[in-house]
Amino acid sequence: MRYAVGDIHGCYKTLVRLVEENLKVQKEDEIYFVGDYIDRGPRSRQVVDYLMERKEQGYRFHLVRGNHEEMLIDAWVHQTPDPFMLWMLNGAEETLLSYGIESQRYMDEACLNELPEEHVDFFRSLPYYIELEDYIIVHAGINFKAGEPFKDTRSMVWCRNCRNDLKQSGNRMVVSGHTPTPLEKIRKRLRKNHPRLVNVDAGCVYNVYPEMGNLAALDLDNHVLYWEENIDF
Repeated sequence: MRYAVGDIHGCYKTLVRLVEENLKVQKEDEIYFVGDYIDRGPRSRQVVDYLMERKEQGYRFHLVRGNHEEMLIDAWVHQTPDPFMLWMLNGAEETLLSYGIESQRYMDEACLNELPEEHVDFFRSLPYYIELEDYIIVHAGINFKAGEPFKDTRSMVWCRNCRNDLKQSGNRMVVSGHTPTPLEKIRKRLRKNHPRLVNVDAGCVYNVYPEMGNLAALDLDNHVLYWEENIDF
């Protein structure tokens, strides 16, 4: 089986229930994650530990980089106020607290040095996109209006209105996350005969909104949507 899993955002308990109880993932399955593993939710470190451990155990987990990983990397690399504050304004405090780091309250970007080096290396190793024979997996989208779409990495983690040019994508569907989307809207898109793009971010951390607060997974072979309601908060 092949699945694409939406934005997790620190929802470790929900992730484990989806992967192990709902999907019952086996080592021969191919699982593609569309990014945003951290921030906003309460258990970012546990999410990252889980994903790294499963990969080490031989599970076929394939991960792309999201804008939240990108913000962490930028903050860590530059260690200057602007990238650090951009990350903090987008849910970084919950991530730092999940690592037991509270020094951000008085040390600003210096607290980044307390992040485990192996986790930072893991984030930096993540590709911006994965090409399959029939799909392109990316966090936000591919900007096919760019001169060289597959070099426009900023759009891959940030764009919200990128459209799929089937000629340039090789007639492949783009599977992305990034923009929280109600379940019914995702299902409606899947009911189309040949959808060009499917967003599998079902807004796991936004459980105060109708039809949101779910972690979704798309069966890439049968176009069946699975999901779990947020159980992390």
